[in-house]
Amino acid sequence: MVRSRAKTADQPKGPQPPAADAGMDVNAVVSYNLKAIRERRGWTQEDVAAGLAQLTGHRLPQASISAMERGYDGDRRRRFDAHELYLLSTVFGVPIVYFFMPPPDTRMRELADTGRPVSELYVSVLGREDQLEELDARLADLNLTNPDEVDDAAAALFGSKDAAAQNWHTHYRTWRKERLAEMARTSGDELDEVAEFLGRFANQITQLGLTGYLKAMAHKSDEDVDASVLLPDEEN
Repeated sequence: MVRSRAKTADQPKGPQPPAADAGMDVNAVVSYNLKAIRERRGWTQEDVAAGLAQLTGHRLPQASISAMERGYDGDRRRRFDAHELYLLSTVFGVPIVYFFMPPPDTRMRELADTGRPVSELYVSVLGREDQLEELDARLADLNLTNPDEVDDAAAALFGSKDAAAQNWHTHYRTWRKERLAEMARTSGDELDEVAEFLGRFANQITQLGLTGYLKAMAHKSDEDVDASVLLPDEEN
């Protein structure tokens, strides 16, 4: 059940060590995606509160929904629990995984604690190939790999017992490959630009040597450059 957050206890007084730059909390990513899906649907924050109230019987004030969304670019981080993510996915009709998709244009911002780029969050969302074995084993517990043993959980997951009777690997692995291919298409231009820059950089280092390259880059484009600085390191 989604509830208003209780006030935290007063922090102990006295000098505290400076907080380190811990990176972007994944809760902030959830906040970004909550606002994104609400605006995409054309809903108000009151609409979201009403949708949650239909499930829980408890109406949150509009300010609570606003606080959920401000966690991305605001000063205060809103922490979400697992059940809240389930309720939000139900209200908006999207899979829970939607709320973990990395925001665009995060560049090299890092995730808290792991220090990995925010843009790599999709790796945890989709899983690496070497991580799927454990997931396969867990889903086997639900009889999702045996066409002759389809229980209610499998039928609910795939929409019907006939659909669930198909091997689960085909569903998940195909979906995963499609998502990876889509990411390659949408990010392809940016990756091409990075590859082109790195290629030019490596070529210049090879031709000029590191010292010559740094000296050349230190001059403005309209300045005359002493030819000696452009000679490879071993010729200077």
